[in-house]
Amino acid sequence: MKLLNGFYIFVLIASFITLFNNLNNLLSPKIIVSLIGITSAILFFTKKSSFYFLAIIWIIVQIPYLKTDTFTLDLSQFLNIHFSIRWGTFSIGINAQVLLLIFLKQISLSEFLFKKVTFKAYTENLKLKRGNEYSFITTDIISKKLIGKSEIEIENESYSKVIFEPQKSERIKKAGITLIPLNENGKIKATIEYKMNNNVW
Repeated sequence: MKLLNGFYIFVLIASFITLFNNLNNLLSPKIIVSLIGITSAILFFTKKSSFYFLAIIWIIVQIPYLKTDTFTLDLSQFLNIHFSIRWGTFSIGINAQVLLLIFLKQISLSEFLFKKVTFKAYTENLKLKRGNEYSFITTDIISKKLIGKSEIEIENESYSKVIFEPQKSERIKKAGITLIPLNENGKIKATIEYKMNNNVW
């Protein structure tokens, strides 16, 4: 979550600076890219994570760099650094924003943020029985795992941490979960089938 918070703060700063620098040319495509970035950050901070793809668009459109004697394609925001190959008056390359691609995995996983996950266990377990349904809210991302910080109570035992690793498929949504009790002992691991509910505010 901290990583994504930092990323979207950067998006806001870069977009606002670019917007300010192009106020004299309101028809500049860079302004549209800036507005996409600002919108994506606002939606993230207001927990509307269903629009996570806007941040991906914001990154990708900034990457290409092309310049001829009559035309320039450069939608980079704030940082105007590019790596290109030049033939006479023709240059082609990529902007430094290509480095932002390292955030793609976290941005994609943010689809699950702030949503309620209801799951059933596939495997028999002394505490987590087949057929019972449990729910939690995913509120953080660490590496490739989603962490639900809200507590779950199962058979009179409270769990403060839920490690949730989603795997999408066309037929069914599956995941692996680890429930960690308050005393950090007796972890439960299970393969689960889950469904996503509407955003939880």
